[in-house]
Amino acid sequence: MSRRSGNGRHRRRRHFTVPSVVGSVTVAAAASGALAMSPASGSDNFAQPLDAVPERPLTSVTDAGALDTISDAGQSLTSEASQTANRAHSGIVEQQRLDAAEAAARAEREAKRWVSPLTANYRITAGFGSTGRMWSAGHEGLDLAAPQGSEVRALSRGEIIFAGWDGPYGQRVAIRHWDGTVSWYAHLSRIVQESGAVEPGTVIGRVGSTGNSTGPHLHLEIRQNGGDTPVNPRAWLAEQGLNL
Repeated sequence: MSRRSGNGRHRRRRHFTVPSVVGSVTVAAAASGALAMSPASGSDNFAQPLDAVPERPLTSVTDAGALDTISDAGQSLTSEASQTANRAHSGIVEQQRLDAAEAAARAEREAKRWVSPLTANYRITAGFGSTGRMWSAGHEGLDLAAPQGSEVRALSRGEIIFAGWDGPYGQRVAIRHWDGTVSWYAHLSRIVQESGAVEPGTVIGRVGSTGNSTGPHLHLEIRQNGGDTPVNPRAWLAEQGLNL
């Protein structure tokens, strides 16, 4: 239809076409899809779905850092355990060293102690410096009367320097001890050990009455200055902690 204009002419109605918003969106979406589905290398395969993408290997910088952190943590724990083990081992070694040192000290103290020369009951029948018809000068030792055959023991650690017959002393043994002191054991009925090292209490002979003697007893002398100077055995041994 046409309307008549004021000047008597007919005016033709113009028609305008407005693009549909929906259509435009549809076209745009179709174009986007076409681009998305366009093969990169000319193949007919479409893009893979998201759930088909393979898991990414741990090769990125972040993954490497994480692995390094885990490795460092493991090395740190290993190092700490090693240090703990080393400290424990060192403690054991140190304790063993201390135990060995203490055992050596005990053995040394044991070897340097002074013991009685007789285990049997005895009585003192003559002291140091006594005089009488039995001696040409003052008595230089201590006489300990004891049963015949009783064990005679070394006073302390030392070395036998003489064993045999010695005139008026009869059968005699002499020992040089660890401190240089020399001890004599006389009138023995029998010598058990004639040479070598002795320890405190080593049996070296038997009580007898050989030589210038009137009955079974042990004549004990203590000599200093290399064995030249006799001293009072009872007093000297008391200084060492041994009371006869």
